[in-house]
Parts: sequence; C-alpha cells; structure tokens
Amino acid sequence: MAKQQINQKETQLSTSQGAAKQIEQTLTVDDNILPSPQDLAAYKDVDPEIVKHLLELARKEQDHRHDIDNQKMKMIRRTESRTERMNFWGMTFAFLCMVLFIGLTAFALYLDNPWFA
Repeated sequence: MAKQQINQKETQLSTSQGAAKQIEQTLTVDDNILPSPQDLAAYKDVDPEIVKHLLELARKEQDHRHDIDNQKMKMIRRTESRTERMNFWGMTFAFLCMVLFIGLTAFALYLDNPWFA
C-alpha cells in the first residue's frame, strides 16, 4: 500500500455581475500500516519496546485485512455459484417448456383438431 491522492477542482462563473467560485481540494491518504523509518527511530528513543509492539500491530492488521479479503472472496464465489445455478435451471426449464410446447403442437397437428390449430 502506498500514498494515494485525490484531487478535485471546481470553477464556476456567473452572470455579468462577475461572481465566480473556484474550489481546489487535494486529499492525501497514507494507508501504510507502519510509520516511516524516521518516526520509528523517534519512537524507539522514547520507548525501546514500542517498535516490537508496532510490528505486532502491523502483523495483526495485515492478518485482519487478509481475513476480510478472504471473506469477500467467499461471498463473491457463493453469489456467483447461486447465479450460475439459477441460470442453469432457468435455461433447463425453458428448454423443457419449449419441447413440451412443440410436442403439443405436433400432437395437435397430428390429430388435425381445429381447436389446437
């Protein structure tokens, strides 16, 4: 993971009065689990055990992210499987209905019954 930036620019002009509006926003998101090496060195000066604690927290966070990703993938697989099954059975019943309809039509033509024709 790395730093991500989201930029938003907006410019609006109004009537002949000359009213205008301009907005520019930049949002920077750093989703790194660990602080920078300089921050780690500063933390280590305050408490020598803090680095081990932060590494343990980073491992737990990574495990949690992997767990969440695995749960999402299981849900997606389950949903796709259900959709596949519904499509299969829908097509199967549609095919059987068509065969039945064609069979009834052929039988009606065979009997030469004007009610079916």
